[in-house]
Order: sequence, then structure tokens, then C-alpha cells
Amino acid sequence: MLEKQQKMSNGVSNITGKYLHCIIKGKVPKDRFSAKGGSASGGNLVGLEGNAAYAVNQGNLSCIVSDTSCDHYPLWREHIIAHQKPIEEVMKHYDVLPFSFSNIANTEDQIKKILKERRAEFEELLQKFKGKTEVGLKAFWPNMQFIFQEIAKNPELQRLKKTHLTYQRKIAVGEFIGKLLEKRKQDEAQNIIKAIGDLAEELKEQQLFGENMILNAAFLIKKGGEDEFSRRAGILAQSFPNTKLNCSGPFPLYNFVGLKISLN
Repeated sequence: MLEKQQKMSNGVSNITGKYLHCIIKGKVPKDRFSAKGGSASGGNLVGLEGNAAYAVNQGNLSCIVSDTSCDHYPLWREHIIAHQKPIEEVMKHYDVLPFSFSNIANTEDQIKKILKERRAEFEELLQKFKGKTEVGLKAFWPNMQFIFQEIAKNPELQRLKKTHLTYQRKIAVGEFIGKLLEKRKQDEAQNIIKAIGDLAEELKEQQLFGENMILNAAFLIKKGGEDEFSRRAGILAQSFPNTKLNCSGPFPLYNFVGLKISLN
């Protein structure tokens, strides 16, 4: 792979595969997403290595791909953006089933074979997620000092602190504070989800980053419902004055669909 990347950096074309971005319903022209095909992106819809994205058709399904000279990509920011950009452009016009990162086929015939063999699976997913989109909601505590002051009011914690604090007892106090902090996080996160979850058909809670993040979730909602979701989150923020809420999206269904291929 390093040799292939070197050729890329030297400006030498060495197309070896087809990078898979997403699947859509319908037999669309190969150049649908180019300037010639009337693309809303003005013909600038490109994937990895700056190569144009185009459609590969099989029956009533189309796979949006771009040519690549690599058989695998490291999870670097520029690669992730190039993976997502065509999906997010196509999403403006179609329901999409996004592929997970770095799925690469060898030829167009191989892609057509995948579309044919997994047709029932793809059509079922397209029907399930028809007219759906994804939005994200993150919640943070911007003032951790306030949170720890609130936790310090816990009667059991106050009792423990009044006892003679041996080394082992100090460890126990620290562990107890950690448990109180985790419970407060979980309780507040669930209260937020209950208050806004009725707008979603499904949600996926994701990994938290940092001590002050209490919620990181993806919500599956109907297309067109993004403004209402954002409005509700704004109202909800007033009920949690010590918590910051951040809405994002709409996105393709990255957290609900992550297609993969196996060439074995």
C-alpha cells in the first residue's frame, strides 16, 4: 500500500479498484453526479484521491463509487471526509445506504455481482430507511466544579469524609465519588433522551469522550424533521441550565447502516 501511496504522491495514476461510497435505489446514468449529468455539486463530486464519483448499475440498484489506487486506507481525517462527501451529496437527492469506511472492490463487474447477490438485503434496508435521516445530539457539563460541588452534598459521601481517612479509605472515597458522578451522568442523559426521544424512531448511544460529556447519541428521524428536533433541543436546554446541548446533522445513516463487502 505504501508503494501505491508513493505513486499517488508522485502524480502517477495507478487505478486498481473501486471505492464504495453508498447504494441508492434506481438505475441512474453513470455520470448522474457529474456536471454533464446535472449534478447539484457542479461536477465536483469526488471521492478518494480526487477521482470523480460515478454510478455502477445492476437491476434497480446503483452503487456510487470512485476509482482508487489503494486496496485500503488508514483512518485519517482527509480520507474520512473523502469517503463521506459523495454520500452526503447524493443524500440530497436519494435515500442512501452508506458503506462503512474503506470498502473497496476490484472491478465494476464485482460490484454488479454484489448488488445482484445481495439485492433482497439492500432493497429491504432501502424500504426500512425510506425517508429517514440521522441527527446527532451531544450533551456536556461545561462547569465540572459545579457538578463536584453538587455531588459533595451526598449524605453518604459526607459521612465517609468525616471518618478517619486512611489510605484505603481515601481510595474508597474516590471510588464512591466516581460512582456518584457516573450515576448523575446516566440519570441526566436518560432524562434528556426521554424528553426528546419521541421525535426519533430509533437511537444509538455512542462512546463518551472526556469527563464532562454525558450524552453522545444518534437519532433516526423522518426527513424534514430536523428543524423540529433542533427546536425541541433548544427548549430542552432551558430545563438543564448546567448542561450544554449540541445538535448536528442531518447525516446519512452512518450509525444505523454500515454496509460492508467480503471478497473472500
